Amino acid sequence: MKLHNVLYLMGFVSILASASQYFQSENSDKERDGLFVGHWAPTFFILGKIMEDKARLQRGLTE
Repeated sequence: MKLHNVLYLMGFVSILASASQYFQSENSDKERDGLFVGHWAPTFFILGKIMEDKARLQRGLTE
């Protein structure tokens, strides 16, 4: 599995984990944890897009 696919998958998993934590409990700590995890998704999607573009252009990580 390519790195960009893993990063995209992690983005979707963080959305699902965020929703499950947020709606799982009426505890405000769990709601905050869910919101915190939800903020990871854009980072994973952006990193996935960067890795996909680098793979398409056949460049290394540092180029």
